[in-house]
Amino acid sequence: MPKGIPGMRSEERLIPMIRARLAEKLAAEGFRVHEIATALNVTQAAVTQYLKRKRGAGRESVPGLDGLIDPVAEKLVKRVRSRLGPIETVELLDAARQLMAVDAGRTVLERGESEPDRDASLVLLRERLKLELSAAERYLELANKTGDDHIKLLLRMIASDSIKHADVVSQVISWLEAGTGRRFELPSKELLGSMLSMEDSAKEESLQEGVTVDHPIARLLLTWIDMDEAKHGKMVSKMLALDKKRPSPRH
Repeated sequence: MPKGIPGMRSEERLIPMIRARLAEKLAAEGFRVHEIATALNVTQAAVTQYLKRKRGAGRESVPGLDGLIDPVAEKLVKRVRSRLGPIETVELLDAARQLMAVDAGRTVLERGESEPDRDASLVLLRERLKLELSAAERYLELANKTGDDHIKLLLRMIASDSIKHADVVSQVISWLEAGTGRRFELPSKELLGSMLSMEDSAKEESLQEGVTVDHPIARLLLTWIDMDEAKHGKMVSKMLALDKKRPSPRH
């Protein structure tokens, strides 16, 4: 099991590493330094340093980096060729968060190998964590091997969900190990209410029912969005229910 990645403590610290790998992938596609700089929203000097491996170092030691970066690189190549502007910071942050989640999961599993669990819940959670990380890796491999854009997107969405599941399981394991109490802080009731209103509006406009598209995988993707909206609504409703149980502040 690989060790945790040094310095992987925040999304921002990973962005230079991600940009460096994207620069290499764009260069391999034949783009020039000034085109890569525009696509990554950095200077040409920075791109030169990325390509010479003088900046964004350490990417060779990051397991699974290419699997998570390839979808971003493919999208970026299309954007550059269509002149749609540079990559958005939110896309870099999302890739960084996924890398951190995978690394955290591997670290938790490694810790469990050195200190076997006696608690049945921890044993079950570690097994599920291992399954989610393996599934994410496998789906990304399959996505990178297929040439169909719709299938590729669907497989990558499943992989992304597996990574999110792994992140949640890792957090729960850490809470159980640390003996964290039951205290928590919810958003305000007003904010939760506005979120629920948005989710209800989305549910009312079902994509799978309202959009006519013949491609079967495209229909599955639209179904996915509708299912997610329904799930989001349930989670916000449950948070609102928790808010009602929250004790009133004392004056």
